[in-house]
Amino acid sequence: MKTTITNIRRRNMYSILLLAFFLLFAGQNLAQKVVIGKLTDHQGNALPNIYLQLYSNPFFFSTTSLEDGSFVFDGLTGEEDIQLPPGYHVSNNFPNPFYPTTRISIALPVSSTVRVEVYNVLGESVTNVTDRNLNAGVNYIDLTLKCLPKGFYFARVLIDEKYAVIKKMMLFHGSQNTPVNGGSLKHSSISQNHITKSLLSIELDSLVATSSIIGRKTFTGLPNLTSDTLDLGSLTIERYCPGIPTVNYEGRTYNTIKIGDQCWLKENLDVGNILNKTTPQTNNGLIERYCYDDDPENCLTYGGLYQWDEVMQYSTTPPGAQGICPNGWHVPTRAEYDLLVGAAGGSNSLKAIGQGTGNGAGTNTSGFSALLAGGLSETSHYGGLNDQFRFWTSEEKSSNKAFYLFSYSLDNDTHTGSNYKETAKSVRCIKDSK
Repeated sequence: MKTTITNIRRRNMYSILLLAFFLLFAGQNLAQKVVIGKLTDHQGNALPNIYLQLYSNPFFFSTTSLEDGSFVFDGLTGEEDIQLPPGYHVSNNFPNPFYPTTRISIALPVSSTVRVEVYNVLGESVTNVTDRNLNAGVNYIDLTLKCLPKGFYFARVLIDEKYAVIKKMMLFHGSQNTPVNGGSLKHSSISQNHITKSLLSIELDSLVATSSIIGRKTFTGLPNLTSDTLDLGSLTIERYCPGIPTVNYEGRTYNTIKIGDQCWLKENLDVGNILNKTTPQTNNGLIERYCYDDDPENCLTYGGLYQWDEVMQYSTTPPGAQGICPNGWHVPTRAEYDLLVGAAGGSNSLKAIGQGTGNGAGTNTSGFSALLAGGLSETSHYGGLNDQFRFWTSEEKSSNKAFYLFSYSLDNDTHTGSNYKETAKSVRCIKDSK
């Protein structure tokens, strides 16, 4: 008799150790399910700081792309990263493992109808559905599983028919007897599509990328996550203006860039006859420009420098006029620059990579590719190359001054100032709104 009891104890201990081993490694395998990838624009540039949402109905998972454009969604078990609105919370069951009863706490901001369903790993319903009207605050629901085999089960918590949360549970003891509801195992409407994906395969519906700069981009047709890691590869977001990747103007090709709801030329304007810095630009029917240090190579790199009257083609009204920009484009207003700066979040995002230093080093996450092109003073003195960018607006402050946007090499802030119209600065063009 003593030997028999000892053998039973040994078998029970062996079962407990085996179960603990299985639970440990099964939990680790589930936690290792990850989705990785990289966001780039159509020119292969990395897109950092993009908010990403990966949808796997009825759940979604969130992350943000890193500086090199890469992103990682981890812990895709269908239960750990479920997003609920503020004020809602569904706890993991406790205890877990359990036998025969476990408890789930549910926090609600308002009174709600809550349904709890329990399934096995085949998606079969194993107990009666619990439907309750719960008050705002913290509530508790106890689940009792008797006469069921030990192993994994899933509690699906549905709040007001809107928010669904699945919690993985482990029944520690059990038997192979008839289910507690007294009937055969039933398949629910979610069957294996939403339950077994937590353990075997996760169906990915879509990936949504959002930011103030790129707007919203949705990727569909994603493969299912059937192994520990799914690499989506490089996902491309076209940053050029829809249907207008480039603009040909006065013998030069300009790229376009869409930032928020605005469409910009990606390079500084570089058109017109080149003048020496001591020669004023005049209303002679010809577009005229200066090149920094009177070097034409600087115009090719940084664009031309223009006096304000030349930019506006000697017209002071209205703000937002075409000026020297191509047809369908115009010289930006202060309000349009404000929208640009708001979307970019700082001048570093506007500056091209390699422009600026220290706290003002350019990241070009906006794609605007601003260059520290300097300018020409009213005394015909060039200055500010690699120290400032200065862009004319189409608005004058007075009869002899106009507004411009500028930022320094060491500065992540942008500023709007005014300067004499005889000074020469860079010009960017923005597309007319329809």
